[in-house]
Amino acid sequence: GTAMKLVLIIFNFIYDESVRAIIERLKIPGFTEVPRVFGTGESGKRFGTHAFPGHDTMLFTILPEELVGPLMDQIAEFKAGLTDRAKRHGGIKAFVLPVERMI
Repeated sequence: GTAMKLVLIIFNFIYDESVRAIIERLKIPGFTEVPRVFGTGESGKRFGTHAFPGHDTMLFTILPEELVGPLMDQIAEFKAGLTDRAKRHGGIKAFVLPVERMI
């Protein structure tokens, strides 16, 4: 069959609507969203606490290889449009992984 990929996107929750709009615009057939994820990265620590406020959203989708490029292009375009100030609040990261098997 067609080679499938998992696209994992982690972003500041303030971009929830923008990311969902990208998914809709590209007619991505399905996705899973995990709200309120915590972690540490280049934009600092986010644990939803007074000391480390904020949280991220994690969204992933399994796609045929030909849909991965358009999605990654849209994410790159969105990221490029963020101001430096917005990037300090946390931006958006996307990763593409192979899907070896699905049941």
